[in-house]
Amino acid sequence: MSASSSTLPSANERVSSSRRWAVSLALAFIVLNSGATVMIYEFIAVRFLQREFGSGLDIWAAEISVCLAGLAIGYSLGGHIADRFNAWWPLGLVLIIAGLTALPMEPLAHHTAEWLFSDELAEPSWWWPVMAAGASTFVPILALGTVMPQAIRLQVRSIERVGSGAGWIASLSTIGSILGVMLFTFAFLPNYGVRATLTGVSFSITTLGLVIVVGSLTARRKGWAAMVLLFLLLSAHPAQAQVRYDRYSAYHHILVVDEGDTRMLRFDDTRQSQMSLSNPIEGGFEYTDFFHVPMIFNPQARDVAFIGLGGGTGPKAFLAYYPQVRMDAVEIDQQVVRVAHEFFALPEDPRLNITVADGRVFLRRTRRQYDAIIMDAYTSSRYGIYLPYHLTTVEFFTIARERLKDGGCLVYNIVEVDREARRDRVQDLLKTLRQVFEYTYAFKARTSLNTVLVAVKIPQAPEGGPAGTFPEWPEGPVAHHPLSVEQMTELAGRLLEDEQLPLPRLQERLRQISPALSRADRGMVLTDDFAPTDVGLSR
Repeated sequence: MSASSSTLPSANERVSSSRRWAVSLALAFIVLNSGATVMIYEFIAVRFLQREFGSGLDIWAAEISVCLAGLAIGYSLGGHIADRFNAWWPLGLVLIIAGLTALPMEPLAHHTAEWLFSDELAEPSWWWPVMAAGASTFVPILALGTVMPQAIRLQVRSIERVGSGAGWIASLSTIGSILGVMLFTFAFLPNYGVRATLTGVSFSITTLGLVIVVGSLTARRKGWAAMVLLFLLLSAHPAQAQVRYDRYSAYHHILVVDEGDTRMLRFDDTRQSQMSLSNPIEGGFEYTDFFHVPMIFNPQARDVAFIGLGGGTGPKAFLAYYPQVRMDAVEIDQQVVRVAHEFFALPEDPRLNITVADGRVFLRRTRRQYDAIIMDAYTSSRYGIYLPYHLTTVEFFTIARERLKDGGCLVYNIVEVDREARRDRVQDLLKTLRQVFEYTYAFKARTSLNTVLVAVKIPQAPEGGPAGTFPEWPEGPVAHHPLSVEQMTELAGRLLEDEQLPLPRLQERLRQISPALSRADRGMVLTDDFAPTDVGLSR
């Protein structure tokens, strides 16, 4: 019996073992939360920075660089803290710091950008987003970086277990980061938005830190008071009586603002759509008039696709003016669709089918053919315009051409940017379109920096046979291009006389030919392999 009983652990050993398991579980929970919070903060910061600087790759580069720098310094500092104290309360304290300093992330990003852009003559530089990212996220990320070495020190009690203990903690931190990415992308952002997610995550990590500190020291209430105060400061935004909608989606900061009789839709501080409150069909930007050019080239057009919805200016007008037309509208952001219906009088209509998807993916998958495909999908910022690269290439235009009927048009809206050291996107798009389409027209808006390109798929004669049997205009599409300004205005005039042209001003718009047509060969051909349209331009 004595020999047998000697192999059983004593009561003190069982207590010690249970305590070690409790410590390990507690550290696992802390490290998982810390790793998840790092990634959630990073994604939230990018959403705030995109509002100020646009959605180019340089924004991600800036935020990732700041996060890595914060973690690197945090790991080093955390090691010193662990060796100096080897206690739980510093671990709780850094979590409180991480939670509280993240709360003002949005105003810090905004005010830093405002300061950088305060000199209107200054040329934006690559380091501006880095500075804004550092101001908004460096401190909370640094604080979270100190968690791992402290957790390793608390977990490892024997020198022989340093390797396995450090590996276990590092693995849990990485798993937490993966969870943070998944939760933010598929749970928090779609259901709660950016601000609510930031508040909730900061509250959670702060509360966790308070529990640790209170559990290791005397309970104190000052931390709670400071947290509540910061919550109040974060939520105390200046009243904006004319703001009808203000919310972050997965792609934009969406604002709906009324200015007199005009309702404006803004994405990331850039005007996207507008309408007249007294006449929702009117009041749109001038460039949207050029969306109707395909209806002059083919008055019998029946099928139209809009890639990019915005406030629905184009689809609304087509529903009102062309009763024979059926439309597919493709919008990547579900919240934009809701806003268009709720705030911009976009009707529910059986002739308008709206699909939430990427424009290129939609065109690649659909087998429907259209008389016109109208592209109005881009992201812009104070730096200028960012065209999604995959919607600008030879490969994409080849897909679009395959989805056009003979005589159909691809309409492409571009916002010009007159800054030195930037590529002329109009020239690039013109040259790229001419690799795929027989002829491309270019119309210049007078009241904005918009140029609208209209690429035509000219009807071709059957191989080895006579010319195609297309009905003559206006019973079918124009068969011969290019048309001169006089020829285009003559066609518009004939439709106006026959009361088939709902926009009389379009006849004059056709005279607004862009000078870019005379320089079409100066651009570069954009391909899926190389199309630097969404690379940051803040050089």
